[in-house]
Amino acid sequence: MSDFGRRVDRALSVITAIVVVVMMVHVVAHGVLRHFFNAPIYGTNEIVSYWYLPVVALLGVPAAQLQNEHITVTLFKDRLGDSGQRMIHRFACALGAAVSIGFAWFGFGKALDEMAIGATAGVTEFIMWPVRFLVPVVFVLVAILYLLDLLTARTPTGEQEAVIGERPVEGRAPTTGHDEDADSTRTGTITEGSTTDPSRK
Repeated sequence: MSDFGRRVDRALSVITAIVVVVMMVHVVAHGVLRHFFNAPIYGTNEIVSYWYLPVVALLGVPAAQLQNEHITVTLFKDRLGDSGQRMIHRFACALGAAVSIGFAWFGFGKALDEMAIGATAGVTEFIMWPVRFLVPVVFVLVAILYLLDLLTARTPTGEQEAVIGERPVEGRAPTTGHDEDADSTRTGTITEGSTTDPSRK
C-alpha cells in the first residue's frame, strides 16, 4: 500500500470509528431515556437510518478497495500466466473505475435533486439530503484508487502466488537442513562399509 493509500485508509478508519461511537451513544441514550423517563430522543430511528448507517456503509467501500477485501473469483485468472493475469487485472481496474465514475455521476445528480426539494428523513423535519453528496465523493475516491491500482499494476493474488511457489513438489517431502545432514551421514557410512580392504584378498 502506498503512502497515499495508508493516509486515506487511516482517515477512513478514524471517521468511521467516530461515527460508530456517536451512533452507539445516541442509541443507548435514546433507549435509557425512553425506558426510565418516557422521554425518547426525537427522530432517533431516522437519524440512524439516514445519517449514521449510510456514512458507515459508504466509507467501507474505499476501505475495502484499499485492503483488497472485495470478493474476487479467480478460477479463470489462475489458469493464465503472469502476463495474462496482469492484463485481466488491468482490465478489471479500468472497468471498476468506469463503473465507479458512473455511480458518482448518478449519485451527484440525485443529491442535487434532493437538495432542491429539501428532502427530509421520513416523516420528521430532519434534513437528510447532505448525506446524499457522500455517494459521489466516495465513488470518485474509489475510481481514483482503481486508477492508481491500474498504473501500479498491483496483482491482488501476488502474495498467494508467492506462497504457492514455496510449496513442496507433489509426492516429495520437504527437505530441511537436519534431513540433509542425516542423508550425508548415512551416505558416508555406506561408503565406508563398502570399501574393500586389500589385506582381505
